[in-house]
Amino acid sequence: MVAPITGVQAAQHLKPAVLELGGKNPLIILEDADPDLAVDAAVFGAFMNSGQICMSTDRIIIHHSLVKAFIPGYVERVQALPAGDPADPATIVGPLINTRGAQRVSALVKDAAAKGATLLTGDGAIGGPNRTLIRPVVLADVTTDMDIFGSEIFGPAAVIHPVDSAEAAIDLANDTDYGLTGGVISRDLNAALDVASRVQSGIIHVNDQGIGDEPMAPFGGVKNSGYGKFGGTAGIASFTEQRWITIQHTGRPGYPF
Repeated sequence: MVAPITGVQAAQHLKPAVLELGGKNPLIILEDADPDLAVDAAVFGAFMNSGQICMSTDRIIIHHSLVKAFIPGYVERVQALPAGDPADPATIVGPLINTRGAQRVSALVKDAAAKGATLLTGDGAIGGPNRTLIRPVVLADVTTDMDIFGSEIFGPAAVIHPVDSAEAAIDLANDTDYGLTGGVISRDLNAALDVASRVQSGIIHVNDQGIGDEPMAPFGGVKNSGYGKFGGTAGIASFTEQRWITIQHTGRPGYPF
């Protein structure tokens, strides 16, 4: 809750502030997507840095016609991710930041499983020397009554949501209080751009997942993901004030009285 408190304090003192808060980032896989690209993007997007990135892929929203081509390969790849000691260069999924973070992610997974979600891999169990390691989790059949449906995961877990159309994918992507980043995968760039333009997020990438940050690009979200932009001229504009200066260089001004 540090960022909201900081925002209140900045407002009280009329100080400019940029708040980057969190995300519930979708990866939308349209009907004509390349399944291999989709798997690669979804593995990286969900499990880079053990899912502890504000831009991490929480939700994989995929057209139902690709489910059979996508899920087996995705689950196999996730199961094969080396998890454990972060000092080992081969490790991809290491421990979470602390025990409390691990307990929070574990609770989200176990709540979903208890309410009927399908665990395609992983179970949310906590291990490791400091009780901070959770092996990668992939869930399906997640419904709105499960805490993981709306809560930011911020850990090594992802949820797969099959949908029947691009319209349904957009609706589900926008069914969140957050709006930071996301991705759209499609062979049809016009269709992908149409979807991207209608997803409520500050950032979205076509034919890629949502993790991407460049120092010259405006970085920031909408809704509860915060306000303002970092990066490039947008970042400069967030912390500068425009001024208006006029010069009466000939004659003199006229006044009505």
